[in-house]
Amino acid sequence: MKLGVLAVFLLAVAVCPVWPDEVLVEIPMDQQINIGLGDAITEFTEFATEGEIGFCRKNLTGGGWYDGPVVNLVKAGYGPYVDMSGPGCEIHYTARYFQGGGNTNPYGDAPIFVTLRDVNWAGRSLGISYGPQPYPTYPEWIDVTDDMTPDSGDAHFDLSKVIQVEFYGTDWEGRGQDFIEIRDLVVTVGPQYNPVTIGDVKAAGMYALLDTEGVVTAVFPLEELFYIQSEDQACGIQVRSPEMPKAGQRLLVRGMLFSDGSNELFLDASEWTADGTGAVEPVFMRASQLGGAAAGTQVGVEGGHGANNTGLLVKMWGTVLEKTVNCEQITLSDASGNGPALQVNLMGLSPGRRLNTSVGERILFTGISSLYIDNEDRVRPMLRCRGLEDYESYFTEDTAPPVIKVAVVNCDPHCPSYGNKRTHEHFNWNDPHQLAQDYIADMRHSSGGWCQYEIVSWYDAEYYPKYNDGFQYTPDGYVAAWTSQNLYEGSTDHALLMSDMDYEHNQPVSISGRVASGEIDEVWLFAPPSSYGGWEASMVGPHPFFVNGGMYTWPASLRNFVIMGFSFERGVDCMLEDFVHRAECTMSQVYGPPDWWFPTYPATTNWDRFRMIELRGPGESAVGMCHYSPNSTTDYDWGNMTPVWSMCDDWLTNWPNLQGASTKRIVDATEWGSGDQRQHHIWWLERIPRAPGVNADGKQNNWWRYYLTHWLYPETD
Repeated sequence: MKLGVLAVFLLAVAVCPVWPDEVLVEIPMDQQINIGLGDAITEFTEFATEGEIGFCRKNLTGGGWYDGPVVNLVKAGYGPYVDMSGPGCEIHYTARYFQGGGNTNPYGDAPIFVTLRDVNWAGRSLGISYGPQPYPTYPEWIDVTDDMTPDSGDAHFDLSKVIQVEFYGTDWEGRGQDFIEIRDLVVTVGPQYNPVTIGDVKAAGMYALLDTEGVVTAVFPLEELFYIQSEDQACGIQVRSPEMPKAGQRLLVRGMLFSDGSNELFLDASEWTADGTGAVEPVFMRASQLGGAAAGTQVGVEGGHGANNTGLLVKMWGTVLEKTVNCEQITLSDASGNGPALQVNLMGLSPGRRLNTSVGERILFTGISSLYIDNEDRVRPMLRCRGLEDYESYFTEDTAPPVIKVAVVNCDPHCPSYGNKRTHEHFNWNDPHQLAQDYIADMRHSSGGWCQYEIVSWYDAEYYPKYNDGFQYTPDGYVAAWTSQNLYEGSTDHALLMSDMDYEHNQPVSISGRVASGEIDEVWLFAPPSSYGGWEASMVGPHPFFVNGGMYTWPASLRNFVIMGFSFERGVDCMLEDFVHRAECTMSQVYGPPDWWFPTYPATTNWDRFRMIELRGPGESAVGMCHYSPNSTTDYDWGNMTPVWSMCDDWLTNWPNLQGASTKRIVDATEWGSGDQRQHHIWWLERIPRAPGVNADGKQNNWWRYYLTHWLYPETD
């Protein structure tokens, strides 16, 4: 808090609101209180001390519930009642629980509950506040905080008129030697705000001390600042604070108005309180509208006109004109490429949160309208990027990615003997339709818009594929086999699966024939686990190569195509894993490294540089592999918190002009989701190179071309 600093300016403020003390009740619990109304603290055993610390002790009888200590706030001098209905009201106390005499339940048998009583003796239980786990046993003191959220109680309880705080709990296994000790009972309430609109804040004089409210639209922890905005999209403002809220929280903020070196106004927050959540939609505008004219104390931009929008969450089109090393700054024009240049600032983000973008890309960009001073001391508009989620590439006509046309065969039959439910419904597994949409969204985001999947046909099959020996599950037969785990073993010929006219999904034209005609490019096969002999990814065609599954030679398709095998028993995380393995195999096909699955050290190709891990090249790790993050030591070790040096950001922000060792920084699992499989794979895919042109090594700078249009390049044809 900065109240001490703010006090220096109070004399300069014409009108300053007066706020009550935040502490409503403060009782040390180290001695009795009696102001002539009787003892305030009852139902306890004794007051005791330990060194200079005093506290209240309650001996427990064991075998059931205990009551006390009880604190009557009126008798303690806080009458006629205490209003605990204010925002952010909390009860704080420090406690410990001793167990001895052979208590057989040292962790499950150590709770302390809190109940409040109002003037009408109605009660509200706040539930367990101390224990049972993970609180340690005696003699360690634990600081406990309870908010006013009820666990149970009288519907007529009045939180604005509390007169008593009661401690109670259980001692089921006690043998008569257990006790609890409680000290330092404090009740606090959040600051009492008198908010004005953000527009009124910006109209106030410099150094005015004000309250306002708004929804958090952006958070920049590295700069210790965030932005709030009114939900009507009228106005936003920067707030500076060492404590960061979360995006989407609705805040009450108290602070003093300042202006930074770029002339952007901000509130230096002495305190803020979360007060629910809210939603703010970005305002669409052209680059020429960013900033706007002056409004109140907020200056406008050079040549600005229209409403001032500094601090607002905005969305606009732009074409990337240039970017600096490590993508600290991007220069955009409007969508035509001919409008005024606009600076996008990314220095407030960690390198791993910056954009993977290339000169010439068209971007639909979301960010905070901000300001900077140019070399001629003019105030210019600037966008503050919040991270990778803030943009989507739409490309130019020359660089636009092709739409990858997908045929889906969904083997999810109805099961007659099981309520005629579809298989996924009977087992309460994932809906394949939703999985497909979530997968498409993740792939589009991870590729910066380059992976453009379109499902052109969806066939819900009432059957399962045949095994090579002719075996085929019936819908009911599969349910019984999975339930008993008596499953058939074997494999399935995927070329026949895509061409055999006995399958209804191949009528009237087989999938292989549709590939040959250019109608479809890829196949997704959804099925439950162990329902046929399948692969995560297989390739069919005139000369297929290994993409982590079977290779099926089938000249009639005229070109190679991939069949992705997805299980709806699993989630999108596993679907992404299937693709990441496909991508790894494709790049090993392109570069032909000595080791298909692991990087060779020292690295001699860009593929080995990209997938380098600490385990192979100490101090030289980059992005890693599907099963190995940069610091992993074993398969699937995505949650490893061991810090290692990595050049993972080089591939995100600098490709194809890699900067090498200068981009090294310490990383651990927090970078890629702390063990979350889906987040790791998204993080990995975001770093896949996708710049235009051909690299000095003769390979495409955009590796997504190899994954999605492999038939167009000799390396993957």
